[in-house]
Amino acid sequence: MIGASLAEIVAQSGGQLLTQSPLEMGEVRLSGVSHDSRVARNGDLFACISGDQHDGHLFATEALRAGALALLVERELDDAVPQVVVPNVRKALGPVAASIYGEPSKHLKVLGVTGTAGKTTTTQALAEILKSCGESSSSMGTLDGQRTTPEAPELQRSFARLLKSGTDWVCMEVSSHGLELGRVDGTHFAAALFTNLSPEHLDFHGDMDAYFRAKRRLFDERTETAIVSVGDEWGRRLARELGTSREVVEVDPKLIQDPRVTANGATFMWRDQEIETTLVGYFNLINLLMAAETLNALRFDRADIARGLRQVQPVRGRMEPVSVARSDVCVLVDYAHKPAALSEALKAARSITAGSVWVVFGAGGDRDQKKRSVMGEIAAGLADEVIVTSDNPRSEDPADIANQIIVGTQRGRARSQIVLDRADAIHLAIGEAVAGDLILVAGKGHETHQTIGEERRPFDDVAVCEQALATRLEGRS
Repeated sequence: MIGASLAEIVAQSGGQLLTQSPLEMGEVRLSGVSHDSRVARNGDLFACISGDQHDGHLFATEALRAGALALLVERELDDAVPQVVVPNVRKALGPVAASIYGEPSKHLKVLGVTGTAGKTTTTQALAEILKSCGESSSSMGTLDGQRTTPEAPELQRSFARLLKSGTDWVCMEVSSHGLELGRVDGTHFAAALFTNLSPEHLDFHGDMDAYFRAKRRLFDERTETAIVSVGDEWGRRLARELGTSREVVEVDPKLIQDPRVTANGATFMWRDQEIETTLVGYFNLINLLMAAETLNALRFDRADIARGLRQVQPVRGRMEPVSVARSDVCVLVDYAHKPAALSEALKAARSITAGSVWVVFGAGGDRDQKKRSVMGEIAAGLADEVIVTSDNPRSEDPADIANQIIVGTQRGRARSQIVLDRADAIHLAIGEAVAGDLILVAGKGHETHQTIGEERRPFDDVAVCEQALATRLEGRS
């Protein structure tokens, strides 16, 4: 049942209730929870989060005017409404939100996918295979909005809505930020998947060990079964540390037998099942393997899993082929915006073309600067032609970002240049490539905007690639 009393909120949060009347402990019933005063609704508990940029306590009055009935706070406010005081609102918010929305994840089968790379494709594959097996499933993650993992109120509200709609399975991406900031606290997972770990978000976590510990949080008592890829040292460490504390399924890449990867997809054998897929790149076979091994551990029929694997469609912006009629070059758009992901995408590109490999990419502004020269070195070491351009520069000068990347390219063999306008860079690469070449446009993938300063401008890599291919054909006709 949706809703919770103040007494239940106090019990769930371990907080102290400040109220004008003891009767309100049972009489005030909260029907929702919000942390943004702009979307607060009648009957809400308003959570006053103290963030890096904003202090939610300053917006409590606005939330109350919108209809909020009580506050979750870290310090007493002057507002004459019930207030539950806790040491850390963010830490308390997950369990409190889950309680208000009726603990929906306990009535769903939630599969959480974490790791540096592969979360989106693995999550989408899980949802699609489940549907092919006749199950009602939904997916949540990067493709849905700005945050990979929503804040706890939105997450629990989504779970409640999915439960009401008759959904049985929810496949979701779980980011390190989401874990570190408690967004999935209060969520019960039928299984949690670990794909891999490589340097990313170190501006937030500090170092790789802290990054690993954030990911490891998903595999605590909230999770029944752990599905761990042991293809890297971090996965092997996680499997060792979990030990016998719960069911741990170790996924070895060697389970992929006889892989054959082309520009049109791949074939491979999995547990005596022959699989043909339109997904491009060996690393995508690892993502499919993670999905398959998860459902195998959950006792689905292997023949049904194999049938579902064959039906999995490419994810938008993940090694997505872009073509027009009579095109004589191969163009792929990928979300790779981290060193390891860029490396894997370029290796995949090299494996499926006999021509030259071009890469067009940049790096996001206001994010980890240490990775920029590293990505430049990777690009120049694995591609033949490198065009450094703008990604989402945000508040930074695009030229400064590009110059940091180009320093790394000097350690590689490829010819490198800077073209700051992203559309111009894409047109240049596709226009100058020769027949049989492959052009990888990396970094933005599925995104349909570019953030420059405070402005979000419409921009779609796939659409620009299509335009560039059409222009190429016109110039050759």
